[in-house]
Amino acid sequence: MTDKQTFDYIVVGSGSAGGQLAARLTESGQYQVLMLEGGASHKNDLMVSMPAGWGAMTYSKKHSWGHMTEPERWAGGRRLMMPRGKVLGGSSSINGMIYIRGHRHDYADWVAAGAEGWGWNNLLPYFVRTEDQQRIRNKYHGQGGPLHAADLPSVHPITHAMIAAAQQAGLEHVDDFNDGTARGVGTLQVNVRQGKRSSIAVNAIEPAMKRGNLKVITQAMVLRITTEQGRATGVEFRVGDGPVQWAAARSEVLLCAGAIHSPQLLMLSGMGPAAHLHDQGVAVVADLPGVGANLQDHCCVPMSWRLRRGVASMNPKFQGMGLVGSVLRYLFTRQGPMTSPPAEFGGYLKTDPSLPYNDVQVFGLPVTGDPDAHVDKTRAPTPDRFDGLTLAPYQVRPFSRGSIRLRLPDINVHPVLRMNYLDDERDRRALLWALRFLRDMAQKPALATLIDAECRPGLDVQTDDEWLSWMAPHLTTGYHPVGTCRMGRADDAMAVVTPDLKVRGVQGLRVIDASVMPNVICGNTNATAVVIGDKGADLVLGQALLNPIED
Repeated sequence: MTDKQTFDYIVVGSGSAGGQLAARLTESGQYQVLMLEGGASHKNDLMVSMPAGWGAMTYSKKHSWGHMTEPERWAGGRRLMMPRGKVLGGSSSINGMIYIRGHRHDYADWVAAGAEGWGWNNLLPYFVRTEDQQRIRNKYHGQGGPLHAADLPSVHPITHAMIAAAQQAGLEHVDDFNDGTARGVGTLQVNVRQGKRSSIAVNAIEPAMKRGNLKVITQAMVLRITTEQGRATGVEFRVGDGPVQWAAARSEVLLCAGAIHSPQLLMLSGMGPAAHLHDQGVAVVADLPGVGANLQDHCCVPMSWRLRRGVASMNPKFQGMGLVGSVLRYLFTRQGPMTSPPAEFGGYLKTDPSLPYNDVQVFGLPVTGDPDAHVDKTRAPTPDRFDGLTLAPYQVRPFSRGSIRLRLPDINVHPVLRMNYLDDERDRRALLWALRFLRDMAQKPALATLIDAECRPGLDVQTDDEWLSWMAPHLTTGYHPVGTCRMGRADDAMAVVTPDLKVRGVQGLRVIDASVMPNVICGNTNATAVVIGDKGADLVLGQALLNPIED
């Protein structure tokens, strides 16, 4: 190994949480911080900056780590793509840019699971502080933070028709999905500024890199966290094909590698289920059976409809000469279809009136894609040759749980991902209810006048078994894996970190990313991951906690 380098803090991972954490730690200029990112820089990359580039990056080996699940029973035995950002800014540089916070009940459940201090009112000041809200002005929103939250620059007429049809189906039209109630239907807000992706890499990491006390190394694979007498002392890493290097941490190692890589790295460093580590030939530093357990994600099943002749969707804008025109328009004006997120329409449904939250989130877009265009499912679907619309539901608080385990004791070998989507019957029941609701919603006048036919699955699919059979080849990830290093009480054997994000049984080490969530929230996870990084910085720096905002 080369000579060691010493820093006050080492941040492993530059994603939504890690990027915000590093930015906060360097603000005072008092501390020397090293941030290690396994991917390349986000700069001068059109696919990253162009909002519609998210679709291609999902399947790009340059931008995503390309994880695949084990065969999933309810996906017809298929192995599913699990994209995670492989670029500075992590998944905030490749995600769908949708700004959602979830429901306040999500965070009450975190507290009930032992995450004291992580309730809605505790976290609301952090949501306010990390937001750069462009329109809404009230106590639930803030300006000047790293997450630019803006209305869509233009809304397609079909999206307006979706909202009208949802209202005709009995849903409430809302102006704000982020006041803690996660209800109703409307247009989504996105992390897009002046036609370009507005990410943690741009708004937090780039300004921090101008300070003299932050060193960022990209294409740096962390091999393991080093420990001595029960304390984390630093990390071993390799840049590209170079030699192994060691960086030492005077204060703490802060693991922010995400819900897949954080548990993998802990296990490679001897922290995890002892029996599994023994089987892998890894010396046990701390027996933590919860590492890699409690894996949760939203799983999604898109439905699509073919539109009547003369009703224009965005499909032609994403294929052939239409795509060429869309890209040229974007390059010259930063406008047009290439500024599109993966959804314009958003909504929440409740499949069981006894639930304290809406348990299904729906996304809609005036685009359809042929999911069978690529048999291997490792490349983006191609747009249909006809005009169409898509409505895609997923259950936001799944009961099914998966796991992550080492395949080999090597950071370069992807771990074993078992998502176990829909294994719990309650998850299947909720998703079936949602699919039927959307079929009914599409038959309301506002959409029925535009639609020629339901093409996926088609009205011949009626019974539960028929729906489940159709779903098998179409089910996909919601892109929100969490929970594999969950927070809990110090006496909870399955908790990996305590509410101060410290790893149980190891000093000088914290996990600060979406893996610490006890349960996945009711919606997209990016904004909450940023808040975890922001609050994590307060915990690391020992600052007084912000006063909760009382309702």
